[in-house]
Amino acid sequence: MIRIDTLKRCGTTLTIELVGYIHREEFAILYDFLKSQAEEGITEVCIVANDVRALNPLLGREATRLAQLGLRLRFQQLPRHLKYTLEYWGTEAWIDDE
Repeated sequence: MIRIDTLKRCGTTLTIELVGYIHREEFAILYDFLKSQAEEGITEVCIVANDVRALNPLLGREATRLAQLGLRLRFQQLPRHLKYTLEYWGTEAWIDDE
């Protein structure tokens, strides 16, 4: 189960927090949510993910669909093992350690 909390929206930037496990079904929910935000004019999404427990490794190919939305994604506060997962998928540009 995943929970998506909107922390703030400022212009074309949206900051959300993800909590839980991201498997195929939860990824579909996240994808649909981000797609609707892109349709509303959001161009950048900051994802605070310190409470994400797991990313299903089968989602690697699916994760690239997020890039097709035209959004700039920035993951913050990722646990170390999830950083390695994003790097393995070739999406390390999404990691924002600032």
